[in-house]
Amino acid sequence: MKLHCTLLSLFASLCVLCSQAHAADDGITWLVRYDGKALPDATWTAVGKPKAEIEDGALHLVDDSAEFGYYRAAWKAKPDQETVIEAKVKVGGMTGAIKGKTTMSLWPWRDGAPVAVQVSDGRHQEGLVLFPTQAASFTDRFIPMDTTSRFHAYRLVIRGTDMSMFVDGVQKAEGQGAFWKPAASPEPFIQFGSTAKTATGNAHWEYVKLGVRKLTSPLKPSPLKVTISEPWEIKRDDVRQTRPYLYDMGNGLLLMSVAQGPDAFYEPYGLLRSTDAGKTWSPIPGLDKADTTPLPCLRRPDGSILAMSRWTRTQPDGTVVGKTVHLNADATKFTMTDNKIVLPRQYTNESKNDQIICERHIWNDDDGGVTMVVWSRKNVKLPDGRNNTERWSHLARSTDHGKTWNYFSTVGPGGEPAVVRLSATEQTAVIRGDRNSCMKQIFSHDGGRTWTKPIALEVGKVLPDLVLMSNGVLACSYGRPASCIMFSLDGGKTWPSHHVISDRVGFNYTSIREISPGRLLYVHDAPKMNAVYINVERVK
Repeated sequence: MKLHCTLLSLFASLCVLCSQAHAADDGITWLVRYDGKALPDATWTAVGKPKAEIEDGALHLVDDSAEFGYYRAAWKAKPDQETVIEAKVKVGGMTGAIKGKTTMSLWPWRDGAPVAVQVSDGRHQEGLVLFPTQAASFTDRFIPMDTTSRFHAYRLVIRGTDMSMFVDGVQKAEGQGAFWKPAASPEPFIQFGSTAKTATGNAHWEYVKLGVRKLTSPLKPSPLKVTISEPWEIKRDDVRQTRPYLYDMGNGLLLMSVAQGPDAFYEPYGLLRSTDAGKTWSPIPGLDKADTTPLPCLRRPDGSILAMSRWTRTQPDGTVVGKTVHLNADATKFTMTDNKIVLPRQYTNESKNDQIICERHIWNDDDGGVTMVVWSRKNVKLPDGRNNTERWSHLARSTDHGKTWNYFSTVGPGGEPAVVRLSATEQTAVIRGDRNSCMKQIFSHDGGRTWTKPIALEVGKVLPDLVLMSNGVLACSYGRPASCIMFSLDGGKTWPSHHVISDRVGFNYTSIREISPGRLLYVHDAPKMNAVYINVERVK
């Protein structure tokens, strides 16, 4: 009897699974299919030299050379349908596109990818890139996961320029605006395998298929009208400038701190000024090509400008010291003095490789003081004795004109934080993702004293920037492997508008400031320092 009940239960479970699978495929007409039990048939054209064999009912594709190795099939697209792509894949090993770097060092639009599915409807193209530690779009959607331990079913659902992403039937990315890149050809296609130029890798493919169905719901209209200008280059002949940090001082004065070194501790920075809305920039004498150059800059109520150096140094007595810079109203003259930054022991510097870094966001407080965003980078010992680097983001306050900065709160784990005040009590922060994760968002409901648990976003990697615009729209720029921006109309709870500014490759660090009502200045460094204006209007 017990065995009978067990069999009935198993049968019922199988029926549920079959029902769910049928429901998931309901209404889909599959136009192109590949079954991994045999090599691809005449439906598929081999491009390059795919190294393929059948192993245990799946196609084992290996890219161990500089040759491309993928299969492509044509299909007919219609604009009034949803496109569904599904592939069941188990990833093997993989290398990156940069020698000596990890497997995450890959910019798919530039480098190709060893394990990828790409689709075009003749108007736009995008796809799925699989790394050992994440599934991702070609641009800016990321799903941290283990892709190597077993087969997973990955599904893309394309609706207009949206591309939602599912893993094993569970939606992992909403994908608003993710199917964005203009198609290279008017001929629709699907392809799978390796398009990598340098990176190598392998995977087992159980199946790949593409189908269409009627729209399951009407496409949502955009709540914003976003207009992006033609870009212009911010040129500098005597030094390479990357990683921009913008500040609006009002009265037509913009400041920008830029990195001028090799991406290392104590690399030099330059502080530039512009009086023509960011079209041209000139360095401030004495604050150029120096490791004491300030990063965060703030217009004070008395009209002067307060700024703090990015880098700090640990003194023999354990004190952490940086530089405070006081500039005159038009940022043509300055004085520089030492400051002291005080964090709890668990975050403060204790070894030569520890660092407290002053980040870009800083604001005036009602009591006459100043709050600055900082982050700590500290080496710690794990329980097993291994070394680990911990990064934490914090708020620090000064009530003595920047001479001393005292700990106020810890925002959350991670570095390169952006923090914006939404009201007297509401704040939100977006923090750079770790190596194999996305950016994290955190909220405060008590003026930054305490913070919620981090929420993983589906987008972004490095150096987010946040601006609350005069029209109430919250803008967030972010980068890598592209330079992007997204917008929120509810204080960061949802992000219904995403845009790619450039998929060119560099550090892909970005910065934004509202320079006039409804107009953002957006600066990024891929492949060189470039800028655009972005006009943002609410749709009534």
